[in-house]
Amino acid sequence: MTSYYDIDAILAEEELIPCQTNFEFNLLASLDPDGVHHHHHHHHRKQQSERNGKKYEDDSDYLPENSRIKIPLWVAKRWAMTNFVRLQVPRHYGRKARERYDADPGDADLRKRNERFFLAGRMLVDLIERSSTQVAKEISSMRRNARRQAHAQYLKQVSEEARDLRRTLVKTYAGERLRKVFDWSMSSGAGDDDVSQYLSKLTFMEQRLYYAGASAAMALEEWKLFGNRRLLMGPTRTVQTPMPKQSEEQEDGISRKRHVTPGEQEGRPLGQRQRVR
Repeated sequence: MTSYYDIDAILAEEELIPCQTNFEFNLLASLDPDGVHHHHHHHHRKQQSERNGKKYEDDSDYLPENSRIKIPLWVAKRWAMTNFVRLQVPRHYGRKARERYDADPGDADLRKRNERFFLAGRMLVDLIERSSTQVAKEISSMRRNARRQAHAQYLKQVSEEARDLRRTLVKTYAGERLRKVFDWSMSSGAGDDDVSQYLSKLTFMEQRLYYAGASAAMALEEWKLFGNRRLLMGPTRTVQTPMPKQSEEQEDGISRKRHVTPGEQEGRPLGQRQRVR
């Protein structure tokens, strides 16, 4: 469950989902960018009203039933649950695309499809599964007819496609691509041109994994270099100590400060303290 204020989730929900309307919508003709269904419907209504001898009323704002449109995921969430539309899977999540990802996941430029490819895909799968279950319960109470059977068959098909998509997302994310992300994060510097080119093809989620891995690798190298010296030394405190005359650390009569650890004894250099390996 994502937070309402999760910026990644908000941006992922901008993914355009193709769907087909189950009803006629008033004032939403602009959702059909090509206007193919709208113009045909508009012409049909005009002919019908003229045959019936009625004055034709402009219905140019109507979006007819069975129109193929694309709406953002955040809109589809409500419309699919109320059976206003039949959801479909975007092309870059479709069967042919999934076959390419399964065959060669490491070389796929997923960021080109969607910067939040995995998050948007997971949200789409969840929506299809939840809405299909909800709508299937509703149509089961309807009188048995051809339309009900066709709708039930469609729900079954899109649910199966969602399950296949979930499987591909997990396989693509957790397989070769994940290993490659950590390989790069352990062996490359942040300013490397090759790394920058590699990162430009990763989704935001994979980029975060890379930076987390690189940060962990840097922390490990620091630990190897310094060990647990800081743990042994503890917090430092500033003390004023007399400096000998003619010292290079004394200029213009101004004495310098030095840092001494709380447990340090006078006359015993820190380097003689026992370090725990």
